[in-house]
Amino acid sequence: MPSNRATAAAPMATGVLLAGTATREVAQHGLELWTTLALAGGLSAVAVGLGVLTGLAGFDSDDDLDGRHDRTTVALVGLALTSLAVGAGIALA
Repeated sequence: MPSNRATAAAPMATGVLLAGTATREVAQHGLELWTTLALAGGLSAVAVGLGVLTGLAGFDSDDDLDGRHDRTTVALVGLALTSLAVGAGIALA
């Protein structure tokens, strides 16, 4: 099983790149729908990566005792995936 550092690296790197690109676009062209979604998705990915890296409760790969995932993890991952999908749809349209 990979270490926490290796597991946290992917969402953190992706989140930093996505949030950085969105921030640059906001500075150059102003706030738009896709830049807001990209920024939210990037920051969510960074939050998930930091949660995995620091070992905060709810960011581990194990389920809770009753078999459900922590709501924080599900919410952040859902926000990141929704932002990615809507942002990609807007960019390709």
